[in-house]
Amino acid sequence: MIPKEHSQLLNRVDALERIVRRRRRMTILGVLAALVCGTALGAVLSTVSAHAQRPDDRFLTVRGLTVVDDNGVPRMRLGAPLPNPIVLGKQVPRQGIVSGLMLYDSDGDERGGYVTEAHGDVFLTLDAKRYQQAVFIANRDGGASLSVWSGPNRNNNYVSLQAVPTPLIEIVQNGTKQVFTAAGR
Repeated sequence: MIPKEHSQLLNRVDALERIVRRRRRMTILGVLAALVCGTALGAVLSTVSAHAQRPDDRFLTVRGLTVVDDNGVPRMRLGAPLPNPIVLGKQVPRQGIVSGLMLYDSDGDERGGYVTEAHGDVFLTLDAKRYQQAVFIANRDGGASLSVWSGPNRNNNYVSLQAVPTPLIEIVQNGTKQVFTAAGR
């Protein structure tokens, strides 16, 4: 072969090898890009599919939840409905069906709560060890009342503020009742 032709042939082979190397790099980069995009698309579709198959996972739906202390004693109950109250370690009948949040002391006795009752009224109660001592009621159809008393007999020492149907303040001291309204006694 003539040296000039040989030189041209070598230049052409070098040029073709550069083209092959460049295309090989481009093919490898294309395959890697396709793998990355495919993986990302798979992750997105998997997440969308998982969310479409289950309800909103930010909510927990239960009929009741009991929180206990280190000794296993119930200290808080969230329920619909709530169980009968515990007073001095014994379960006693509740005056009606309620749902909401109930609080208990370290002995497991009911000490108050925030509940709704079957007719739609809402109660916030505070209890002494044996007896209910305060109740704030928001009536279903409007109006509210706040009552506080001392001891087991609600009729001995009692104060009540009511806005249903006529605003009034009722005070009972040692069994003697006084009622105050906007119009006077």
